Amino acid sequence: MLTLLVEVIPLALAGAISPVVLMGALAILDGPRALAQSAAFCVGVVGTTVVLFVLGFLVAVLRQDGDTPGWFASDPAHVVIGIILVGAGLALAAVRPNPKRAAEFEQRFLAGRRPLRDFAIAGVALMITNASTFVVLIAILHAVARADVPFVEEAVALAVATFIVVLPATAPLAAAAFGGAGTRRCLGEISRLSLRYGRFVMAALWIGIGVKDVLSVVFG
Repeated sequence: MLTLLVEVIPLALAGAISPVVLMGALAILDGPRALAQSAAFCVGVVGTTVVLFVLGFLVAVLRQDGDTPGWFASDPAHVVIGIILVGAGLALAAVRPNPKRAAEFEQRFLAGRRPLRDFAIAGVALMITNASTFVVLIAILHAVARADVPFVEEAVALAVATFIVVLPATAPLAAAAFGGAGTRRCLGEISRLSLRYGRFVMAALWIGIGVKDVLSVVFG
């Protein structure tokens, strides 16, 4: 179990560092109904993440041949996913994020009193259009599929991964519910640091994990 968590947690942290969801969640904190809107946005983000993990896990399980793991858990898949992580990390480091996305989000969704479902839909949209979500999802599911552990431990690992990945949405919701101006300023500073340096940290994690995966197969 501990070995699986050691593999899953860095990947989940790489997903949580992504500034896209955090920028959207922080923009909502400045809205006229911060708590309700943050809750709706959080439902969209958390719900989408859970659905993606569950569907991906079911697909991985269904592709198993009895007690024999399917291709997704094989060494060739380990190499392929390692290469994907390295490529995604290099691309992430090279592409600068667009800070206007948060401003556009704020302009579109915080103007007037939009229905709460729009904020939930925004959470869903940000998750399914964020490429880093799927890179992290595939890598985590692959790590779980390769682990020779009972189902309960796989479920715990996915629950821990989900908790970490959705922190950019749940932390601002907690700030709206319990935090004051100081907490919001702290989250704002984290968002600025994430926007400036987050992609490099995420890229380094992806490249490091990807290289490790490839070398572990090549050199046995």
